Amino acid sequence: MEISNIRSWSDKTENGTPIVQPGKETNKDIFLQMLVGQMTNQDPFNPEDPTQYITQLAQFTTLEQMMEMNEGIEYLVGINNGVLINSALSTSSALIGKEVELCVPDEENKGETKSYSGTLKSVSIKDGTVYLEAELSDTGEIKEFPYSSLVKVKDNTEK
Repeated sequence: MEISNIRSWSDKTENGTPIVQPGKETNKDIFLQMLVGQMTNQDPFNPEDPTQYITQLAQFTTLEQMMEMNEGIEYLVGINNGVLINSALSTSSALIGKEVELCVPDEENKGETKSYSGTLKSVSIKDGTVYLEAELSDTGEIKEFPYSSLVKVKDNTEK
């Protein structure tokens, strides 16, 4: 017997029901195949209590509804994230040309923060995050910061 035949045979029971390996995805088709297999292979002289099947079907229905609800929540989270990104992009775009203060974690001193100030030059989105590009007041260097680092927008009268 070839190794490939052994491997495919070991993925199923002797009745042909797929064996689900730990950590692998399961779905409703596997559950239904198992239920049909259980009903088909029951001892005709000692049949199972039908309430067990009803209980299993109720549990399956509940699981299916929870999966659908999870998909709906994931969809809503995606929409919410899109709205938040668009809002941050709109807000930050209105600040182009203004003096801003930004605060980011200090890479040299863990747990500390480093403040920057400068003129906002542009905004962009990368990997779902809004970034601000500012020309630093003290060095003239152009540096990119995540939108979350925006601390203050200076009034034109402030210096």
